[in-house]
Amino acid sequence: MMKRLIPEEYRPLSRMILAMVLVAAALAGALVYLDRLSSLLSKLAGILSPFMIGGALAFIQMPLARRVELGLRKTLFRKRPESRAPRTLASLLSILVLLLIVLLFLNILLPQVIESGESLVKQVTDFVNENDETVNDLLKKAGMISEDVDPLNSVWQNILSSATRYIDVLPSVLKTSYNLVYSIVFRTLVGLIVSFYFLADSRRISRVSKKICYALWPREKVERLVFWTRKANRLFAGFTVGKLVDSLIVGVICYVCMLLLGLEYPLIISVVVGVTNVLPFFGPFIGAVPSILILLIVHPISALKFAIMILVLQQLDGNVIGPKILGDYVGISPLLTMGAILVGSGLFGFVGLVVSVPVCALLYAIFQTVVEGRLKARDLPVDAESYENIPPRPEEPGQKKRSLLSRLRKGRG
Repeated sequence: MMKRLIPEEYRPLSRMILAMVLVAAALAGALVYLDRLSSLLSKLAGILSPFMIGGALAFIQMPLARRVELGLRKTLFRKRPESRAPRTLASLLSILVLLLIVLLFLNILLPQVIESGESLVKQVTDFVNENDETVNDLLKKAGMISEDVDPLNSVWQNILSSATRYIDVLPSVLKTSYNLVYSIVFRTLVGLIVSFYFLADSRRISRVSKKICYALWPREKVERLVFWTRKANRLFAGFTVGKLVDSLIVGVICYVCMLLLGLEYPLIISVVVGVTNVLPFFGPFIGAVPSILILLIVHPISALKFAIMILVLQQLDGNVIGPKILGDYVGISPLLTMGAILVGSGLFGFVGLVVSVPVCALLYAIFQTVVEGRLKARDLPVDAESYENIPPRPEEPGQKKRSLLSRLRKGRG
């Protein structure tokens, strides 16, 4: 019988060393071929984008699909509990609800938003015409017109030259725009189809995934993985749906308040405030700043009223509406939230900005569970308040004398 090359007691150490060597080799290869790897990943992301869009849409529609399926099983399919028809119908109805919301937005809100936008452009144009001397001074400082040439004539010549340059590149711009629109429409349609299959086959996908995990890893690790996967699903679903509902409520309240205050362009500004409120932490500021600038051009008093109103609204949202809707889905401090947003947006752009907060909350929950488990193993308390005065402060020289003097002073008083 051949002897084994590595003794039994050294095998865990050898596995760890081998893993470290493989990780180091993979990192070195990624650094050497960083350009090729980034181009490959971007190409792969473009190919898989319909599946990512479909997965995101299915994730957003999952709560509605589950509620509809539960209602169908209690009513129409009460005598056939094992039928797959309720889930299929629920998936189809959730897709139709999503399309109906989009169509309502396009048919009702979009024309009013366009009308408000056209009126806003007219207001800005009138503002520029009324302040043409100031505009000319700004153009001179920017180097767009000269002091020796008539300003209007110079600006007209610049417009003509710019238009000539744009006409030369117009065919390529139109082709690029057509390809972009075609790509967006195609990916969205494929994404809707993928989301339907994700919703319809979600249970089977879950069963197959757990079956593969149980075949590859020990039972304890798989159960821990399933626990954290379910927790991540609840956290992401609760945060996403809650944030959408919260943003809708904020947009409606903003619209009603602007109507009551008699402010200009209530619909288009409320849409901007509601949409940007989806972004955590920085979203309210992103939506409020351009809205204030728009109202400042139209009427400065309206801008002041809107700034006060949006400040009160954001305080109401941050302290009352948001916590009531989101609950305990994101239980991290504001400082940690801001750090997660900065890191996520810096590394992954807009996607990182959107998902950074729930990802940080999940990582914080995992870290907190590990820390509390180690504290319980050492028979130590898990609440942070118990560690406020631990360890006790060492006595400083003269501490007894000071306490004696304080007692004497207290007795004299």
